[in-house]
Amino acid sequence: MIKPSSAGIVFHAVNRATEGQLLFRDHGEYLAFHHLLAQALVARPIRLLAYCLMPNHWHMVLWPVGDRDMSAFFQWLCATHARRSHRWRGSEGRGAVYQGRFRRVPVETEAYFYRVMRYVERNARRAGLVERAEAWPWTSASPVSRMHGIELAPWPLARPKDWLQFVNEEEPIPDVDFIRDRTARRKPICQSAGNHAKTTIKG
Repeated sequence: MIKPSSAGIVFHAVNRATEGQLLFRDHGEYLAFHHLLAQALVARPIRLLAYCLMPNHWHMVLWPVGDRDMSAFFQWLCATHARRSHRWRGSEGRGAVYQGRFRRVPVETEAYFYRVMRYVERNARRAGLVERAEAWPWTSASPVSRMHGIELAPWPLARPKDWLQFVNEEEPIPDVDFIRDRTARRKPICQSAGNHAKTTIKG
């Protein structure tokens, strides 16, 4: 069976802690993962467009150049994070850190590219952890990411001048539900769930 190409396509990816557990329990664990993310981008290069770390999961938007870029990146990142997390917590041999393999879905059409980018960067604001998205240190919306060496790639589409205003505006509930549902079911995020779009964002 020939696997579909992922080169040049924008993807929304997510991974979660094992049920009932946290990926990040305190500032130090967030900070350690932030530095690890910067290392992963050097060890297994890939174009990272956006991300947000949450207590029990994370979201990323990636734009791979090669078909194997994303698998190599996440294999390194998740495996290294799991080993180090066990070491930090003294919990070696006590079970998995992540529920399983990361989920990834292609983002199709320009409209949904911007909605997914907002969905990811707005995560902490949506959860009520901060009053503005950029106030959460563990997201690409915050200038802290650059201070920790995380290099974000240029977007495949123009970045609106009022981007942060757009991110902090209330999202339509159907948009949020649609992105969550398509990601959970590993289905492309496209204009119409019943009509597979032919305008996948590529570069």
